[in-house]
Amino acid sequence: MPTPHPTYPKPTIVQVLCEIAFSSDEEINLRAAELYPTFSSEFPEIQPVQTQVQLQFMVGQPVPVPPLQPQPNLNSAFRFTTSEGKRFVQISNTSFVYQSTEPYLGWKAFKEKLLELWLASQPRTKASTITKVGLRYINRIVLTKKHPRLSDWLQPTDDLPKALISSKENFLGRVESSPMPSHLRLVTLARQPSGPDWPIGAVVLDIDRITMTQFDAVERQIAKNLEILHEDVWASFDSSSTKTLKSYLFGRLK
Repeated sequence: MPTPHPTYPKPTIVQVLCEIAFSSDEEINLRAAELYPTFSSEFPEIQPVQTQVQLQFMVGQPVPVPPLQPQPNLNSAFRFTTSEGKRFVQISNTSFVYQSTEPYLGWKAFKEKLLELWLASQPRTKASTITKVGLRYINRIVLTKKHPRLSDWLQPTDDLPKALISSKENFLGRVESSPMPSHLRLVTLARQPSGPDWPIGAVVLDIDRITMTQFDAVERQIAKNLEILHEDVWASFDSSSTKTLKSYLFGRLK
């Protein structure tokens, strides 16, 4: 069992997302009318979506982008959201996604809700084999007049090069690695321009852990793999945190 980690009074987590991709031994034709009764009490809003999208990542000045062309033979998916739109569960015949931008209450609470929703979807998706599990945490660290530098909050690690951490103004870095076979770790660090809630800017630390090891779609195996991914996300975040950041997380920073 992994070592218990603290649940911070002032977490910097602004978004948590888990995706579970799967295959089924049966041909599945999902319908919103069949899924809605299962999730409507907690997620009353429903949105049709497409499971394949074109993603574009641009650095520098924005440039005109031609409109996306319709893609043939896309799998239909259905997204059920809370009234405030801060949490959703998305289901297709090949994937299950749960995302939250609500205040983070700790890994135990998130994992319990995730597995509860996954089990509720099983009678419809009939998943038999898990093909991928991804767990992604996005942190926003607000810069202050007393601590305006990136190095005040984060320190170099294997995923965060010293040259990046020592940057005095703008910064953007991404490290993609494979900590074990069929696993990926993607760590992205960027500066967020000033906004109403962060007048001198903020640091965005995005940690995405993925396993593409296939296993039977049983709760025990899913929970085991989730723990592996979360432990690695935790290690990446904790090793990069300075004393200033930890003081903030524990609510001790004045």
